Amino acid sequence: MLQTSYDTLAKSLNSQNGNADNGLVPAWCTSDGAPNPNVWMGKTAPTHYQYDSCRTPFRIGLDFCQNAEQRAQSYVAKTSQFFSNIGAKQMVDGYDLNGNPRPEFSGGQSAAFLGPAAVGAMSSATYSTFLQDGYDSVATLNLLIGGTYYDESWTVISLLMMSGNFLDYTALTPS
Repeated sequence: MLQTSYDTLAKSLNSQNGNADNGLVPAWCTSDGAPNPNVWMGKTAPTHYQYDSCRTPFRIGLDFCQNAEQRAQSYVAKTSQFFSNIGAKQMVDGYDLNGNPRPEFSGGQSAAFLGPAAVGAMSSATYSTFLQDGYDSVATLNLLIGGTYYDESWTVISLLMMSGNFLDYTALTPS
């Protein structure tokens, strides 16, 4: 399962998608990495980098932080470089796979985008400024443009991880 996940991730980053260097994965894709808008029964699913894919840097960053997984570090290096070049305060809540901004909403920021991106930046001291700026912004508890419940959830999860308080359940042994 882990190998399949990393294979799909690697296949989704390619020149055809325009995301080989930035790490912006499609919201929905096939196991061959091709964007797949046909996943919702009779409806067209979005395939750009949006609310279904913005969690990827968190999940992969978590794998690096907890398991020192080198494939994880390679992936989040791409997203961290991309987002650190934009800057924490300038991030929007949606991008085309090639990196062009495509905000879903205007007039604010989403913790669901910034928090996971900042967690991915935990993989290298190179991104410490972006990580700190991301933490400071998420810690305001005001990045709610994507919806109170969703963004508040990602605020808590991201802050737990960035502060070193995220519990690694895989490390617990049954008593």
